[in-house]
Amino acid sequence: MTKKEAIDKIKKCLALAKSANEHEAAAALRQAQALMEKFNIEDDDVLASEVSEFSARSANQKPSNWEAWLSQVVAESCGCKLVFRNFLSAEYVFIGCGISAEIATYAFQVLHRQCKKSRAEYIQNKLKRCNPYTKTKRADVYCRGWVRAVSEKITALVLNDQQTAAITAYMSMRYPKLNETKPRDRNDSSRMSNRAFDDFAAGAAQGAKAELNRGVAGQETLALE
Repeated sequence: MTKKEAIDKIKKCLALAKSANEHEAAAALRQAQALMEKFNIEDDDVLASEVSEFSARSANQKPSNWEAWLSQVVAESCGCKLVFRNFLSAEYVFIGCGISAEIATYAFQVLHRQCKKSRAEYIQNKLKRCNPYTKTKRADVYCRGWVRAVSEKITALVLNDQQTAAITAYMSMRYPKLNETKPRDRNDSSRMSNRAFDDFAAGAAQGAKAELNRGVAGQETLALE
């Protein structure tokens, strides 16, 4: 029996330990404790087994603030923790209970594609006469408006105590030391001009039309109202 198989068995025993039959419950609890001792499994190992992680590629090793914001909005909407991992490749790691991490990854990829497509169209239609530097800065503001509109359509998922404990256990085991990553802000030294307000508003108007209809394996996921 592998450690993973032992954890699965322990979880089944702990479920039986809640039985109304006192003898059955006691026997199941003893078996769970014996397996934990034999395989050197702690409570946090069992908790963390409820958690999974899925990742989505980032466009850049130092992502723009709008992209990082979108990843955070999606993570919160699915009750996930978010880690930006930059090792062999740059990627957003969504960490959550059940299939929530898989749903978050799917949702981010879909929304990210829609935002990039909308950005390209805005550049082509409104910014094609700008020099490359100005074009990129203004397009970033447009994307911030787009993400802002999406964030207002999504409600953050509130986790129950067990889910919170499971994710906390997983994070302490898999990601004990995390460093803060500061996204790129190409407009951090600029005051919001009237032109920037127009770019932001244009992005918000398009972000309000964002769609996310189908989920993993055809299931419905988070709703964009």
